[in-house]
Order: sequence, then C-alpha cells, then structure tokens
Amino acid sequence: MFERLHYIDVSIILAYLFFTFLIGVYFSRRASKNMDEFFVSGRCLPWWIVGTSMVATTFAADTPLAVSGLVAKGGIWKNWIWWNWGVGGIFAVFLFARLWNRAGITTDAELVELRYDGMAAACLRIYRAVWFGLFQNVLIIAWVMKAMSKIIVTIMEWDQTTIILGLNAEVFAVLVLFLITVVYTTMSGLWGVVATDVVQFIIAMTGSIYLAVASVIKLGGMAEIQRKLAEGHFDVDSVLRIIPKVTPLNHTTPFTEFLALVLIVWVVMYNVDGGGYIAQRLFAAKNERHSMFAYLWFNTAMICLRPWPWIIVGLCGMAYFGKIDDVETYYPLMMKETLPVGMFGVMIAAFFAAFMSTIDTQLNWGASIIVNDCYKRFFRKTSGDKEYVLIARIVIVCLAFLGAFFSFAVKDISQVWIIVFSVTAGIGSVYILRWYWWRVNAWSEISAFSLALAGTFVFKGIPFSNRLSFLKDTIWGKGLSGFYPEQPLFQFPYSIAVSMVVIIPAWIAITFITRPVSQNHLIAFYKKVYPGGPGWKSIAQKVPGYEDQGIKPVTFLHILLGIIVVNCILIGTGKVILGAEVSGIILLLVAICSGTALFFFLKKQEKRLR
Repeated sequence: MFERLHYIDVSIILAYLFFTFLIGVYFSRRASKNMDEFFVSGRCLPWWIVGTSMVATTFAADTPLAVSGLVAKGGIWKNWIWWNWGVGGIFAVFLFARLWNRAGITTDAELVELRYDGMAAACLRIYRAVWFGLFQNVLIIAWVMKAMSKIIVTIMEWDQTTIILGLNAEVFAVLVLFLITVVYTTMSGLWGVVATDVVQFIIAMTGSIYLAVASVIKLGGMAEIQRKLAEGHFDVDSVLRIIPKVTPLNHTTPFTEFLALVLIVWVVMYNVDGGGYIAQRLFAAKNERHSMFAYLWFNTAMICLRPWPWIIVGLCGMAYFGKIDDVETYYPLMMKETLPVGMFGVMIAAFFAAFMSTIDTQLNWGASIIVNDCYKRFFRKTSGDKEYVLIARIVIVCLAFLGAFFSFAVKDISQVWIIVFSVTAGIGSVYILRWYWWRVNAWSEISAFSLALAGTFVFKGIPFSNRLSFLKDTIWGKGLSGFYPEQPLFQFPYSIAVSMVVIIPAWIAITFITRPVSQNHLIAFYKKVYPGGPGWKSIAQKVPGYEDQGIKPVTFLHILLGIIVVNCILIGTGKVILGAEVSGIILLLVAICSGTALFFFLKKQEKRLR
C-alpha cells in the first residue's frame, strides 16, 4: 500500500504532523478566551508574522500544480492570471492596509454596516457572509483538498481501482486531509494558524527550491531542458516567454490577454482592497504601521519568491514526460522521479504544510464570518464569547466536511480560479471607492454583485460567435472585420473587461438614484477610519479636529516604486534562470535602486507621523 514511502519519509511526515498538533494544543486555551483571541489573535501580531502568515496561506497545495499546469497550457506568461497582483496588491498596501487596521472590526463583512446603514446594509452583510463565508469558501477548500489528494494519489501510484481500508484511494486521501486539518484548527483558532504558518512557509519553500534544483540537475541543465521541450513538440519560444510577444490589439492574442490581466483584471477583482482572509490578518496586526508593512512583505514574497521553483519543475516535467492529459500532475510526477529518500518525506511534509496553511485560514476565516456576521449579528446578539467560540468550532467542522465533499467535483484547479474571479468581477471598483467617496452606499455593492453574477452565467452560456454573427454580415461589420477577435471575446479575461464596461456605469447610476447613507452614520465612520481625500471633504468639514489623512501625492510615488520593485524582481529573476542574464541583472539592479528609494521615503514618512 505504501511501498513508495521509506520509513525515513514516514517518520518526517509524522514528526511534522505531530508538531502541528502540539501547536494546536498549546494555543487552545488562549484561543478559547474570546472571539478576538480566536479570530484575530488578540490584535497584537508584528508585521513579519502577519505578512509571512499571509504568504503561507496563499502557498496552497493547489498552487504549484496550477502554476506549473498554466505553463504547460500556454507558457510562463499565463501566470499573469495571478501575477497581476504585483500591481493591484501594491495599490492595496498604500491605500487600504492602514484603513482596515483602523476599522478595528473582526471580519471584512462587518465593514458593511460600519460603512453603510439601513436594511440594505443588513441584507448585504448577511449576503456577503453566506456567499464568501460559505459558498466561495467551500469552493476554495474543495479545490485545495482536490489538489492535495491529486498529489497523494499520483506519488503513491494509486488509481481508480485502489482500495484502502475499504475506501477508494481518493476518498481515503481526502478523509485523512480532513481529519488532520480540522483537529488543530478547531483547537487553536488564528493563534495556531499564524504560529504554524511561519514554520510551514519555511518548510514549503525549502522543499520547492530543492525539488527545482534537483529536477534541473536530473535533466542536465536549462539548455538541455529547452532541447527536450523542442523534441517533445512544444513551442519553446511561447512556453518560455514571461511576457508574450507584442502583437496588434485588434485580435485576441496572448499579448492582448496579458494586457487585460495587468491593466484591467486586478482593478475589478473582489480582493482589490485586501478584503477576506487578508483583511483578517490586518485586523490582527498590532497597529496600522505593522499592517502596512505586513502587506508589503506579503506582496513581495508572494509574487517574487514563490513562483520560479514551481515554474522550473513544470518545465522539467514537460521536458521529461512530454505531453500528458492532466498537466497539473507534472509537479507530483517530478517529485516521484527526482527526490531521494528523506527529501521525499520533506517534500510531502512541505505539501502538507502548504495545504494546512491554506485550509486552516479558510476554515477560521469562514467561521469568523458565519459566527460574527450571521449568528451573532442576527440570532444571538448578547451571548457570551464562550458560546461564540463553541459555535465557531462547530462551523469549522461543517465547512471542512462540505469542502471535502465538493472536492470530488473539482477537475481543473485553474478553471475554478477563473470561476471565482468571474463571479465577483466588477465589484473591485465599488470596494475602492467605498473607502474614498462618501456617496457609495449598500445598493452600490448589491448592484455590482448581482450584475457580476448574472454576467458570469450569460458569458458562459452563449458563445460570442452566435451573439455577434449578425454584425459580421452587415456592411459595417465587414468593414471592421479586422477588429473581430479570432477567439471568443466573452472568455476570461476578456469577459472581465466586458463586465467592467457594463457594471461600473450601472452601479454608479444606481448609487445616485438611491438614498445616500445618513450624515450621522458617515460622520461616525469617518471618525473611526478617517480615510480623508476629496471624496470625503463634505463630511470631514463636519468633524472638527480631524486632519485629512487621505491620499497624498507622495503616496502615488510609493505605489509606483513598489510596482517597479516587485515586477522587476519577478521578471529579472526569471530571465536570469532562463539564460538571459544581462537583461535579468539590469532588472534586478533597477529593483534594488527602487527598493532603496522606497525604503527611505517610508522612513521619512514614519518620522513625520511620529
């Protein structure tokens, strides 16, 4: 049954799992004190723990598989589906991180009634709690469990006929994962999550780097890898491109897809202002300064440190195995082919670490929303903290069960990413402006949510060619035939751009025809968060003594430098690895200079604020 695992590998895996269990036991009493301890670690964490915990959370078991699979599906550049956060994330660092910390709330859904008023705000809050805390959260848990079970089944060489303890191999793997994660997450709350995250990140990155180096050595170096890719009938030039070849903009090409991802998609995504589990970490930071630096470290590490080992392993898998049906198994296949005894166990432990760091966050965050924004807000407003913590632990078990159940329906992990992006497309514009424009109200969000959800079904259900074929038959349609895409326009990420064109004008119009938030409510919000800026001028004038702490011109310089640092490190590292050393080193030097300038600007700002 477990012939592939040496006793040394098994010992390493068991030692790691026992370590996480001890952490759960250690923090269980502290986490049980109250909701603040269970959900936001007492709001006392330093930036490096908060930031590393966020990086570890996004380093899930699904991520290496999806990233290496994207390379096989179209080339390295395909990863701009998430690399675009090297732009959006930096905006969030300097525009939103401090505001989340100032809000002093427990969940991002709680912001709804802090910012808006009336029945619409209450309905929106419970909708967000159910959608993000239950439906979308379960979907994320499901795809992460699917990825981890795929890894286990592949490396153990199990198939559909394999039966373990009376269970199908995949069912057995998911059941084990379910039990492992639920035990320590229910005990220790966010304290256990962040404590294990730091260790999990170190283990996961160490294992990833080792596997990448070992894979390259096994295949004889990058030049030999490129030769074998060509022999395997891969388009080497396309596969190795970090940025697609520049092409005319009148057709859908890799270059136009790249532009859509880096210029449009991040703006309209639901996490553009750092909500969700990211906001939960920012609530846990000891002050707003620590929240900003935590978010900066998170974005830098997530975009720059993590991806290249996964991409290298994906390239090695393509060169070694050739074209296969399930490209997301290249990663575990290379593990099985490359790793010696001992390191194989470390890598399995690393995947358990990556898996657990994501699942425990999703479970704790999902429970926080369901308890704080549904159970406490609408059903048991005056119950004690012990009851809320107990209900949170029950919710964690239920969420884990639902995620495990629905993991069997997930086939393509990257496609699930796209579904999540599409269903919430367009909402980001509301999320940006709700912080910096007083006129935004609950109906603004409700309309954006509704239109994004409807648009997803419309775009998925009707092919572009059927909808616009009548235009091609007209005289003016033939005259503009060069501007019609060769591929369906209403596929991701172009569907996001179309959604934006429809959704943004619609929610702004609805904002102006619906009742604004009451002045007293807006003043209370401003006093608590003091976002500042011209969008709050009429409210700020009614709050004597509050200095405008909104966007300053230097803030945009910080954003520009941050974007340059992150993207130059990302692309420069890749070029050095792929053999373009000169251009890669130049980009890395630009990153160093920009990073140094950003550091001094931030130090100067901190001195002024003191």
